[in-house]
Amino acid sequence: MIPDAETAPLNAFCVDLEEWFHAFGISGKYTDPVTWDDAPQCVVGDTEDLMRLLDDAGVRGTFLTVGWVARKYPDLIRRLAREGHEVGCHSYWHRLVFELSPEEFDRDIGECVGLLREITSQPVDTFRAPGFSVTADALWSYPIMRRHGITTDISIVPAKRDHGGIAGFPRDPFTMETAEGSIVCFPVSVMHLAGRTIPFSGGGYLRLFPLSLIKAGFAQNHRVGRPGMSYIHPREVNPDQPRLPRPAIWRPMALLKYLKYYVNLKSTRPKLAALLREYRFGTVAEVLRRHPPTSTVRLALRPATGTRAGFELLPSAS
Repeated sequence: MIPDAETAPLNAFCVDLEEWFHAFGISGKYTDPVTWDDAPQCVVGDTEDLMRLLDDAGVRGTFLTVGWVARKYPDLIRRLAREGHEVGCHSYWHRLVFELSPEEFDRDIGECVGLLREITSQPVDTFRAPGFSVTADALWSYPIMRRHGITTDISIVPAKRDHGGIAGFPRDPFTMETAEGSIVCFPVSVMHLAGRTIPFSGGGYLRLFPLSLIKAGFAQNHRVGRPGMSYIHPREVNPDQPRLPRPAIWRPMALLKYLKYYVNLKSTRPKLAALLREYRFGTVAEVLRRHPPTSTVRLALRPATGTRAGFELLPSAS
Protein backbone atom coordinates (compact mmCIF):
# COMPACT_ATOMS: atom_id res chain seq x y z
CA MET A 1 0.00 0.00 0.00
CA ILE A 2 1.38 3.41 -0.96
CA PRO A 3 0.61 6.03 1.72
CA ASP A 4 -1.35 9.07 0.56
CA ALA A 5 0.99 12.05 0.60
CA GLU A 6 -1.84 14.42 1.46
CA THR A 7 -3.65 12.59 4.24
CA ALA A 8 -1.28 9.96 5.71
CA PRO A 9 0.50 10.90 8.96
CA LEU A 10 4.14 11.86 8.48
CA ASN A 11 6.62 9.95 10.65
CA ALA A 12 10.32 10.55 11.24
CA PHE A 13 12.87 8.09 9.87
CA CYS A 14 16.16 8.25 11.77
CA VAL A 15 19.47 6.48 11.28
CA ASP A 16 22.04 6.32 14.07
CA LEU A 17 25.08 6.45 11.80
CA GLU A 18 27.79 4.52 13.61
CA GLU A 19 30.06 1.51 13.07
CA TRP A 20 29.18 -2.08 13.92
CA PHE A 21 31.40 -2.02 17.05
CA HIS A 22 29.84 1.12 18.54
CA ALA A 23 28.00 -0.92 21.14
CA PHE A 24 27.22 -0.59 24.84
CA GLY A 25 27.30 -3.29 27.49
CA ILE A 26 29.64 -5.63 25.60
CA SER A 27 33.39 -5.35 26.14
CA GLY A 28 35.73 -6.44 23.40
CA LYS A 29 38.75 -5.77 21.26
CA TYR A 30 37.35 -2.48 19.92
CA THR A 31 35.97 -0.93 23.10
CA ASP A 32 38.78 1.63 23.27
CA PRO A 33 38.66 4.30 20.51
CA VAL A 34 42.40 3.93 19.92
CA THR A 35 41.62 0.52 18.37
CA TRP A 36 38.82 1.65 16.06
CA ASP A 37 41.04 2.16 13.02
CA ASP A 38 42.18 -1.47 13.34
CA ALA A 39 38.62 -2.87 13.18
CA PRO A 40 36.92 -4.15 10.02
CA GLN A 41 35.00 -1.24 8.52
CA CYS A 42 31.40 -1.79 7.43
CA VAL A 43 29.62 1.53 7.89
CA VAL A 44 30.02 2.86 4.34
CA GLY A 45 28.65 -0.24 2.62
CA ASP A 46 25.88 -0.71 5.20
CA THR A 47 24.83 2.94 4.95
CA GLU A 48 24.79 2.83 1.16
CA ASP A 49 22.62 -0.28 1.35
CA LEU A 50 20.22 1.52 3.67
CA MET A 51 20.22 4.59 1.40
CA ARG A 52 19.16 2.41 -1.54
CA LEU A 53 16.30 1.02 0.51
CA LEU A 54 15.13 4.55 1.38
CA ASP A 55 15.63 5.75 -2.18
CA ASP A 56 13.45 2.93 -3.53
CA ALA A 57 10.68 4.18 -1.21
CA GLY A 58 11.24 7.86 -2.04
CA VAL A 59 12.11 8.60 1.60
CA ARG A 60 14.62 11.06 3.00
CA GLY A 61 15.66 10.62 6.60
CA THR A 62 17.71 12.12 9.41
CA PHE A 63 21.17 10.56 9.79
CA LEU A 64 22.49 11.15 13.32
CA THR A 65 26.21 10.87 12.70
CA VAL A 66 29.09 9.95 14.98
CA GLY A 67 31.86 12.50 14.48
CA TRP A 68 34.59 9.85 14.28
CA VAL A 69 32.74 8.24 11.35
CA ALA A 70 32.33 11.60 9.61
CA ARG A 71 36.02 12.42 9.91
CA LYS A 72 36.98 9.01 8.54
CA TYR A 73 34.40 8.98 5.73
CA PRO A 74 33.55 12.59 4.83
CA ASP A 75 32.49 11.67 1.28
CA LEU A 76 29.72 9.46 2.68
CA ILE A 77 28.39 12.33 4.78
CA ARG A 78 28.61 14.75 1.84
CA ARG A 79 26.63 12.29 -0.27
CA LEU A 80 23.89 12.06 2.36
CA ALA A 81 23.56 15.84 2.39
CA ARG A 82 23.73 16.08 -1.40
CA GLU A 83 20.93 13.54 -1.81
CA GLY A 84 18.58 15.45 0.49
CA HIS A 85 18.96 13.65 3.80
CA GLU A 86 19.22 15.64 7.03
CA VAL A 87 22.48 15.22 8.94
CA GLY A 88 22.40 15.45 12.72
CA CYS A 89 24.85 14.94 15.58
CA HIS A 90 25.28 11.62 17.41
CA SER A 91 28.30 12.81 19.47
CA TYR A 92 31.94 12.52 18.40
CA TRP A 93 33.12 9.51 20.45
CA HIS A 94 29.80 7.69 21.00
CA ARG A 95 29.85 7.84 24.78
CA LEU A 96 26.86 7.76 27.12
CA VAL A 97 25.93 11.30 28.18
CA PHE A 98 25.15 10.38 31.79
CA GLU A 99 28.70 9.03 32.18
CA LEU A 100 30.28 12.33 31.05
CA SER A 101 30.94 15.51 32.95
CA PRO A 102 29.38 18.68 31.54
CA GLU A 103 32.85 19.76 30.41
CA GLU A 104 33.44 16.48 28.57
CA PHE A 105 30.04 16.67 26.90
CA ASP A 106 30.67 20.28 25.89
CA ARG A 107 33.92 19.35 24.14
CA ASP A 108 32.45 16.26 22.49
CA ILE A 109 29.34 17.87 21.01
CA GLY A 110 31.26 20.96 19.96
CA GLU A 111 33.81 18.91 18.04
CA CYS A 112 31.09 16.85 16.36
CA VAL A 113 28.76 19.63 15.20
CA GLY A 114 31.67 21.75 14.02
CA LEU A 115 32.96 18.93 11.83
CA LEU A 116 29.53 18.01 10.45
CA ARG A 117 28.71 21.60 9.57
CA GLU A 118 32.01 21.95 7.76
CA ILE A 119 31.44 18.75 5.76
CA THR A 120 27.76 19.22 4.89
CA SER A 121 27.12 22.99 4.91
CA GLN A 122 23.90 22.06 6.75
CA PRO A 123 22.84 23.67 10.06
CA VAL A 124 23.30 20.32 11.90
CA ASP A 125 20.90 21.41 14.62
CA THR A 126 19.45 18.02 15.64
CA PHE A 127 21.05 15.80 18.29
CA ARG A 128 20.58 12.25 19.52
CA ALA A 129 22.58 10.95 22.45
CA PRO A 130 24.26 7.56 22.04
CA GLY A 131 22.13 4.91 23.71
CA PHE A 132 19.35 7.48 24.26
CA SER A 133 21.43 8.43 27.29
CA VAL A 134 19.87 11.76 28.25
CA THR A 135 18.38 10.58 31.53
CA ALA A 136 16.66 12.45 34.36
CA ASP A 137 20.13 12.90 35.86
CA ALA A 138 21.55 14.32 32.62
CA LEU A 139 19.11 17.11 31.79
CA TRP A 140 22.08 19.43 32.44
CA SER A 141 23.07 18.59 28.86
CA TYR A 142 20.30 20.69 27.29
CA PRO A 143 21.78 24.17 27.84
CA ILE A 144 25.08 22.83 26.49
CA MET A 145 23.34 21.47 23.39
CA ARG A 146 21.63 24.80 22.81
CA ARG A 147 24.87 26.71 23.24
CA HIS A 148 26.26 24.71 20.31
CA GLY A 149 23.30 25.53 18.07
CA ILE A 150 21.23 22.39 18.66
CA THR A 151 17.54 23.33 18.39
CA THR A 152 16.02 19.81 18.30
CA ASP A 153 16.80 16.85 20.55
CA ILE A 154 15.57 13.31 19.87
CA SER A 155 17.47 11.59 22.69
CA ILE A 156 14.79 10.62 25.18
CA VAL A 157 12.79 7.42 25.33
CA PRO A 158 9.73 8.17 27.51
CA ALA A 159 9.88 4.74 29.16
CA LYS A 160 12.12 2.74 31.46
CA ARG A 161 14.99 0.93 29.72
CA ASP A 162 18.41 -0.56 30.50
CA HIS A 163 20.37 2.66 29.87
CA GLY A 164 18.71 5.94 29.08
CA GLY A 165 14.98 6.47 29.18
CA ILE A 166 12.82 8.62 31.44
CA ALA A 167 9.61 6.94 32.55
CA GLY A 168 6.66 9.34 32.52
CA PHE A 169 8.37 11.83 30.21
CA PRO A 170 6.04 13.62 27.74
CA ARG A 171 5.35 11.64 24.57
CA ASP A 172 4.50 14.56 22.28
CA PRO A 173 7.05 17.03 20.89
CA PHE A 174 7.36 20.10 23.13
CA THR A 175 9.53 23.17 23.52
CA MET A 176 11.95 23.33 26.44
CA GLU A 177 13.22 26.67 27.65
CA THR A 178 16.81 26.61 28.91
CA ALA A 179 19.17 29.29 30.13
CA GLU A 180 20.80 29.23 26.68
CA GLY A 181 17.57 29.37 24.64
CA SER A 182 14.75 27.09 23.53
CA ILE A 183 15.14 23.56 22.25
CA VAL A 184 12.47 21.24 20.85
CA CYS A 185 12.28 17.76 22.40
CA PHE A 186 10.88 15.08 20.08
CA PRO A 187 10.66 11.90 22.20
CA VAL A 188 11.17 8.45 20.69
CA SER A 189 7.92 6.62 19.92
CA VAL A 190 6.53 4.26 22.55
CA MET A 191 3.34 2.20 22.89
CA HIS A 192 1.25 0.81 25.74
CA LEU A 193 1.30 -2.98 25.90
CA ALA A 194 0.14 -5.24 28.73
CA GLY A 195 0.29 -2.41 31.25
CA ARG A 196 3.77 -1.29 30.23
CA THR A 197 5.14 1.54 28.12
CA ILE A 198 7.72 0.28 25.62
CA PRO A 199 9.50 1.38 22.45
CA PHE A 200 8.45 -0.53 19.34
CA SER A 201 9.61 1.09 16.12
CA GLY A 202 13.38 0.73 15.83
CA GLY A 203 16.60 -1.03 16.67
CA GLY A 204 16.26 -4.28 18.56
CA TYR A 205 12.51 -3.79 18.99
CA LEU A 206 12.08 -3.73 15.21
CA ARG A 207 13.84 -7.08 15.00
CA LEU A 208 12.24 -8.67 18.07
CA PHE A 209 8.61 -7.67 17.49
CA PRO A 210 6.31 -9.06 14.82
CA LEU A 211 5.27 -6.59 12.15
CA SER A 212 1.67 -6.65 13.42
CA LEU A 213 2.76 -5.38 16.85
CA ILE A 214 4.87 -2.61 15.31
CA LYS A 215 1.88 -1.51 13.25
CA ALA A 216 -0.24 -1.51 16.40
CA GLY A 217 2.25 0.87 17.96
CA PHE A 218 2.02 3.26 15.03
CA ALA A 219 -1.77 3.05 15.18
CA GLN A 220 -1.79 3.97 18.90
CA ASN A 221 0.24 7.09 18.21
CA HIS A 222 -1.60 8.10 15.05
CA ARG A 223 -5.01 7.82 16.74
CA VAL A 224 -4.07 10.73 19.02
CA GLY A 225 -2.45 12.74 16.23
CA ARG A 226 1.10 11.97 17.32
CA PRO A 227 3.81 11.38 14.69
CA GLY A 228 5.81 8.19 14.94
CA MET A 229 9.57 7.83 14.83
CA SER A 230 11.48 4.86 13.46
CA TYR A 231 15.21 4.42 13.95
CA ILE A 232 17.81 1.98 12.69
CA HIS A 233 21.58 1.47 12.69
CA PRO A 234 23.37 0.74 9.40
CA ARG A 235 24.74 -2.53 10.80
CA GLU A 236 21.20 -3.84 11.25
CA VAL A 237 20.67 -4.25 7.51
CA ASN A 238 23.80 -6.43 7.33
CA PRO A 239 23.25 -9.96 8.69
CA ASP A 240 26.89 -10.76 7.81
CA GLN A 241 28.40 -8.01 9.94
CA PRO A 242 31.34 -8.92 12.22
CA ARG A 243 30.41 -10.03 15.72
CA LEU A 244 31.53 -8.72 19.07
CA PRO A 245 32.77 -11.43 21.47
CA ARG A 246 29.98 -13.42 23.08
CA PRO A 247 29.94 -12.75 26.86
CA ALA A 248 30.26 -15.63 29.28
CA ILE A 249 27.09 -17.15 30.71
CA TRP A 250 27.98 -15.84 34.18
CA ARG A 251 27.55 -12.30 32.82
CA PRO A 252 23.80 -12.53 32.11
CA MET A 253 23.14 -8.83 31.47
CA ALA A 254 25.97 -8.60 28.93
CA LEU A 255 24.82 -11.84 27.32
CA LEU A 256 21.28 -10.51 27.04
CA LYS A 257 22.63 -7.34 25.42
CA TYR A 258 24.64 -9.48 22.99
CA LEU A 259 21.59 -11.49 22.00
CA LYS A 260 19.59 -8.30 21.50
CA TYR A 261 22.25 -6.94 19.15
CA TYR A 262 22.18 -9.95 16.86
CA VAL A 263 18.74 -11.55 17.08
CA ASN A 264 16.67 -11.63 13.88
CA LEU A 265 19.09 -9.56 11.79
CA LYS A 266 17.74 -11.20 8.64
CA SER A 267 14.31 -9.78 9.44
CA THR A 268 15.42 -6.12 9.38
CA ARG A 269 15.31 -5.54 5.64
CA PRO A 270 11.87 -7.07 4.94
CA LYS A 271 10.34 -5.32 7.96
CA LEU A 272 11.82 -1.97 6.95
CA ALA A 273 10.60 -2.42 3.38
CA ALA A 274 7.10 -3.22 4.66
CA LEU A 275 7.04 -0.16 6.93
CA LEU A 276 8.28 2.09 4.14
CA ARG A 277 5.44 0.82 1.94
CA GLU A 278 2.82 1.15 4.66
CA TYR A 279 3.66 4.54 6.20
CA ARG A 280 4.83 7.96 5.15
CA PHE A 281 8.27 8.97 6.43
CA GLY A 282 10.47 12.07 6.29
CA THR A 283 13.20 13.89 8.16
CA VAL A 284 12.85 15.08 11.74
CA ALA A 285 12.73 18.68 10.49
CA GLU A 286 9.90 17.86 8.06
CA VAL A 287 7.85 16.13 10.74
CA LEU A 288 8.23 19.02 13.19
CA ARG A 289 7.15 21.50 10.52
CA ARG A 290 3.99 19.42 10.08
CA HIS A 291 3.55 18.74 13.82
CA PRO A 292 5.04 21.73 15.67
CA PRO A 293 5.22 21.57 19.48
CA THR A 294 2.06 22.78 21.21
CA SER A 295 3.40 23.03 24.76
CA THR A 296 6.35 24.67 26.50
CA VAL A 297 8.18 23.79 29.71
CA ARG A 298 11.11 25.36 31.51
CA LEU A 299 14.31 23.57 32.50
CA ALA A 300 15.35 24.75 35.95
CA LEU A 301 18.03 24.00 38.53
CA ARG A 302 16.65 23.04 41.92
CA PRO A 303 18.28 25.46 44.37
CA ALA A 304 18.21 22.91 47.16
CA THR A 305 20.68 20.60 45.47
CA GLY A 306 22.75 22.47 42.91
CA THR A 307 24.13 19.16 41.63
CA ARG A 308 24.35 17.74 38.14
CA ALA A 309 21.15 15.82 38.89
CA GLY A 310 19.36 18.86 40.28
CA PHE A 311 17.36 19.77 37.21
CA GLU A 312 13.64 19.50 36.57
CA LEU A 313 10.98 20.54 34.10
CA LEU A 314 8.58 23.22 35.32
CA PRO A 315 5.56 24.93 33.75
CA SER A 316 6.66 27.75 31.51
CA ALA A 317 6.23 31.24 32.91
CA SER A 318 4.59 32.19 29.62
